Amino acid sequence: MKKLILLLSLICTIALTQSCFEAKAGTVELVSSEEAADIIKSQSAQLVDVRSKVEYDAGHIAGAINIPVDSENLNEIIAGLNDKEPVLVYCNGGRQSAQCAKILEDKGFIKIFDLDGGLSKWTTSGREIVLKTNE
Repeated sequence: MKKLILLLSLICTIALTQSCFEAKAGTVELVSSEEAADIIKSQSAQLVDVRSKVEYDAGHIAGAINIPVDSENLNEIIAGLNDKEPVLVYCNGGRQSAQCAKILEDKGFIKIFDLDGGLSKWTTSGREIVLKTNE
């Protein structure tokens, strides 16, 4: 009986430990402006602005690449991203980035972050943006 209890305890411990360390492959995590800033600083995240080129040129987060979610060749452009590296997507308020995050998730990207509230929350939290003329 003691061996059975010990064996069950060991199995439970291994199962719990393994689930804690597994990467959340293919999941989308909604992140705050502060968390996004930390991700940009500390990880090799690919920063993607999914708004139109006009909106991107009006102001974007430094280091972001522009991949408009409504682009006709979106799948081709996304194919240029590394699906093994984290991706942080944002738009103005969250709707377009959620749409893009879902597309990335469906394509098997490992880790996807979505900026909660988009560029609007980013700027109202006092974070800087880059204008096309300043880049």
